[in-house]
Amino acid sequence: MREPEPLTGMRVVAAPMAIDAAVLPAGSTMLRIAPDDAIVTGASSLTVDDRFAIIEPEFTFVQWRLTTAEFADVVHHIEWELPQREALGQGLIAGVPAKIMISDDHVVLIVSAGLAHELSARLW
Repeated sequence: MREPEPLTGMRVVAAPMAIDAAVLPAGSTMLRIAPDDAIVTGASSLTVDDRFAIIEPEFTFVQWRLTTAEFADVVHHIEWELPQREALGQGLIAGVPAKIMISDDHVVLIVSAGLAHELSARLW
């Protein structure tokens, strides 16, 4: 299997309402990790209406963009309910904490860079 690619963007920790109201740059995607925590991919800057917000570049995750056929080989390692299209799903995949986002023609598999080798070894 190919090596993962870096998942870059901005990490936002802020009041949930401020994250909800964030205006995202064109072409960016928000990965909502928790009510007060998100990663915005495809963005190099971001502003939210929360004076206590923490907004920093995110470099700790990697990703694989899988075809639906490739995901078919991974899905049997997931024991939790798959998310709706374009929603972030999180849980153990082959025993490793990971995230997925399903779209119509591909699935993005996301994992902490420090666990990428372990997940890769367990899946492929």
